[in-house]
Amino acid sequence: MNEIRENISSNRRMQDSFLNFCRKEEIIVILEMNNSSLAEGYIIGFDQDSIILDIDGSQHLYFLNAISCIKPQKEVNYIFNEAYRYKKTLNGYSKYANNYS
Repeated sequence: MNEIRENISSNRRMQDSFLNFCRKEEIIVILEMNNSSLAEGYIIGFDQDSIILDIDGSQHLYFLNAISCIKPQKEVNYIFNEAYRYKKTLNGYSKYANNYS
């Protein structure tokens, strides 16, 4: 039971870091809803259940359980990965990628 709580807590921290970074840096995000509709704007606030988006000066509240994907207009993955944070290149596997046999 403790392992499940830790996993949920860890996932929440990653989500919070991602959303908070987009909010602080004023990165435009596109919310893709479960019904395939889209919403584009700036995150101005969020909690564990919802996100408030500023769309053309108007505030909209979206529930997380209705959102299937959040797409930032700029890359933010370096906040989770040391290689991106310090602009290092990741080692590739080009000799294996070209040989499918």
